[in-house]
Amino acid sequence: MNAKRLLYNECLRIFEVDELFIESLHEVGLIHVVVNEQERFIEFDDLSDLEQYIRWYYEMNINVEGIDALRNMIERVKSLQSEVDKLRSELQFYKSIF
Repeated sequence: MNAKRLLYNECLRIFEVDELFIESLHEVGLIHVVVNEQERFIEFDDLSDLEQYIRWYYEMNINVEGIDALRNMIERVKSLQSEVDKLRSELQFYKSIF
C-alpha cells in the first residue's frame, strides 16, 4: 500500500459501503480512484470527504447527484465567507484611516 493511498477493496471493507456507491462518486468526480499496477486506490486526501458523503448517502438518504450539489453549495458558501472576511478586513483598514 502506498503511504498516501488506501487500497480500494480495503476502503470498501473499512467503510462497509457498496462498490457501486464509490463508483458513482468517482464518475461524478467527487473522489478519485487511482489505478496503479493493476491495483485500485483511493487517495488519503479524499477519505474525509468520502466519510462525509457516506453519512449523507446512508444516514440522510441523499443521492449522489444531491451530494454533488450539496458539496458545490458548501464550497460556494466557503468562498463567499472568505470574500466577506476579506472585505471586512479592508473595511476595518479604511475605518482606521478616518
